[in-house]
Amino acid sequence: MFEVTALLFGVLCGLLILLSGVGAGVIMVPGLMLLFGVAPATAVGTASLVSVLIKVVATYAHGRDSRVDWTLFKRFSRWAVPICLLLALVITLLLRTSWGVSVQHGLKLAVLAAAGFALLASFRPQVLQHVGQWLGGLMPSACGAMVGATGVGGGVLIVPTLRAMSGADIKVVVGTSTVIGLLLSACTGLVFGGGGHLEPLLALLVTLGGAVGVMLGRPLVARLSSRAVSGLVYTLIGVSLLNMTYDLLLV
Repeated sequence: MFEVTALLFGVLCGLLILLSGVGAGVIMVPGLMLLFGVAPATAVGTASLVSVLIKVVATYAHGRDSRVDWTLFKRFSRWAVPICLLLALVITLLLRTSWGVSVQHGLKLAVLAAAGFALLASFRPQVLQHVGQWLGGLMPSACGAMVGATGVGGGVLIVPTLRAMSGADIKVVVGTSTVIGLLLSACTGLVFGGGGHLEPLLALLVTLGGAVGVMLGRPLVARLSSRAVSGLVYTLIGVSLLNMTYDLLLV
């Protein structure tokens, strides 16, 4: 039953990552904690590794269909990647100290806060615009910090940030977000996985299911309207937020 659940969960995540750019962190991290009972840090490490493997396939699909703005990718990544690595390293080092348990609980709250902000920005775009004006060019760094610390942000925060930065079509934004998320997830997965916060078998099963999900979802991308994809993104953020709130209430 564990294997079947992990495979089906992977199929769902693969579909969501390809269609919306959301799923690796905001769906997968709380999903791993709720469905499989893994610790928050292990969920972040496992989800980041799975995200890398699934997004390799998704990036190929988006790149082949010319849905990636490589100039925008470079502008965003040059600031986001170093901050992502730094925060992930700090978190894993703190987990080895006597504050480890507190850090695990702090991770849950941080993931919830990240998703909550993303949901607010989804329904009130002016919130993200105000934050963007306040932070200026630091928005990519802020997104990198969020991914490095919580595993969340590859789609949830990057998608609306890219839209604010470029005004590009949502499908191009999702494609570009997927490539950026691949790079940031690789950084986070490398650091958390290297620190021992990883479930290899679970990661393998979810990845296999995710690859199937990406293949199944590719024909749907061309058929769905930009409005439908936007609606899917915002719906997923709301659902994941409810999931994480429920998980915190169980503690």
